[in-house]
Amino acid sequence: PPPPPPPPPLPAGCTSVKEVPQGLELALECYCSASARQTRVKAVSARSIGMEVKAKDSEANKPLCEYLGETLAGDGSAKLRCEVVRGERAPVKVVRVLCDGLAAAAAYQRLSIAQLAADREAAAAAPPRSVGRPTF
Repeated sequence: PPPPPPPPPLPAGCTSVKEVPQGLELALECYCSASARQTRVKAVSARSIGMEVKAKDSEANKPLCEYLGETLAGDGSAKLRCEVVRGERAPVKVVRVLCDGLAAAAAYQRLSIAQLAADREAAAAAPPRSVGRPTF
């Protein structure tokens, strides 16, 4: 099969995904809730990546790093290792993804695809909306 096309370039001034010597650093804004349906990407922008993490605030880093490691690894690849660099106990975090050869643009694209998939899944799970005139 032909190789996949290269990912589109990062948005201008992108600081949410940066290449560093050890791999990548992600700027995250996390909302933690034990009642969340699942850990997922809520929003991807040039400034930050919004995440919803299914965990208590004090226990969010482990499931967050596991999710990012799986999502950024791609299909059939071994899970990548992640670590929280800043914001261990805060909702705003910087996470380092230890990887070899994963470009920032590819990571941004994988996170965007994960967001679209999570949005579709949430829409499918939502109760149907009533259409038409309300009855009293």
